[in-house]
Amino acid sequence: MNWVDILLLIVVAYGIWDGWQKGFILELLYLLSLVISIAVTFLLYPYPTIFINKYIPALGSWALPFAFIITYVLMRVLTNLLTNKTLHRIPAETHDRWDNKFLGMLPGFLNGVAHAVIVAALLLALPISNKVSNTTRESRFVVLLSVPAEWIETKLSLVFDEVERTMNRLTVKPGSDETVLLPFTVIAPPSRADLEIRMLSWVNAERIKAGLNTVKADPELTAVARKHSVDMFQRGYFSHISPDGKNPFDRMNNDGVKFTNAGENIALAPTLDIAHSGLMHSPGHRENILRPEFGRLGIGIVDGGKYGLMISQEFRNH
Repeated sequence: MNWVDILLLIVVAYGIWDGWQKGFILELLYLLSLVISIAVTFLLYPYPTIFINKYIPALGSWALPFAFIITYVLMRVLTNLLTNKTLHRIPAETHDRWDNKFLGMLPGFLNGVAHAVIVAALLLALPISNKVSNTTRESRFVVLLSVPAEWIETKLSLVFDEVERTMNRLTVKPGSDETVLLPFTVIAPPSRADLEIRMLSWVNAERIKAGLNTVKADPELTAVARKHSVDMFQRGYFSHISPDGKNPFDRMNNDGVKFTNAGENIALAPTLDIAHSGLMHSPGHRENILRPEFGRLGIGIVDGGKYGLMISQEFRNH
């Protein structure tokens, strides 16, 4: 357990304590105001983002999360004012009853978890520092909250394509020549063999569920994958096609890798869980992972610290 876990526990514990203090009626109203605030924030935050990008361009990738936070805070203030007006109609002694206070811990817990998800999403999203990013990535509770946090990311990405860069989950369709220029470079990202082994096991688990044979770890493909992941960080791009025009098959051929069928998946994400989930929810990447003719896989994962994990998956036939 690290300080991020402790922070998230404090957020949830405060929600439970606040539920006891306020009681069921009051806490339920505040929970409803939270849900409404989040829903309306998703609808409205693009407008201040446009304003910020136009008049404060120096914020760059911080514009979207800044606009989201400002919109959310304003919505919370507004909904809390409306909640307080509603409470004036309820007798004051109702809130002091023991059963009302005890039941208030349930919506308080849900309120705390909802805020913990938001905190986890922001810690995953914002490029604060390598130390903070690494600690967040190693947090047990962030892993548990990564699914709802990813949901927040997905909802944001429906409005802004740029959010995938800001929220640090990026994929490019297999076979596409699309290139995304990254607003950063990482000169010497270390490889993460431990994560490569874990991701291989996840890929094989998906194949077993689909009734397919597992793929074997391929050292030659792993070398190709690592070099491509490093190259993307060092030269600040994200693509199946390198700046000098080489595609995945060129890179395999240059390293003497023989194949009949081959494929490549690439991803940039703050955690391995989010990267794997993103690949499995993308039809083209999922197809590569579950292609029956693929029998060998090399995974290259390098750690960009606050910029996330750069991942290349190189597949070939038996």
